[in-house]
Amino acid sequence: MTEKDHGCRTNAKPAGKEPLGLSRRNLFSAIAIAAGSIGLSSIATSAQAASKKYKVCATKDIKVGGGSIFKISAAGGIQIMVTQPKPGVFRAFNPACTHQGIRLSKIAGSNILCEKGHGAAFDTTTGKVTRGPAQIALQKYTLTVENKSLYVTLNS
Repeated sequence: MTEKDHGCRTNAKPAGKEPLGLSRRNLFSAIAIAAGSIGLSSIATSAQAASKKYKVCATKDIKVGGGSIFKISAAGGIQIMVTQPKPGVFRAFNPACTHQGIRLSKIAGSNILCEKGHGAAFDTTTGKVTRGPAQIALQKYTLTVENKSLYVTLNS
């Protein structure tokens, strides 16, 4: 039976014809979602603003099986060690030995050596310790190749 058949009037609305307004629960949910979205986007924007890309050198400047240390003046003089363990594979590390902070000095085979300190060695591909006394891997940086140039991304 329909409402008309009974002859009575109610405030009921036909299914699918609910008012378009928000309930209190839906309103607070919408506010929470909006706040979360704004918060997440501001975090992403901050992270993007906090990292910056700097040109380090040309790919031809790094020999296969070798590496060099570069000073990035535009980034406050930070030093970056760039290696090329295999043809076309480039890696970037902090050139300070994790044992005592001494500047790494040489690449021999697949190892970055700390000859001036206690002789620690690190892998040229991963930065992991291959010989102590160091126990912590080298800090890695994101390195990209663009138009035969190498760029390092640093966090401010």
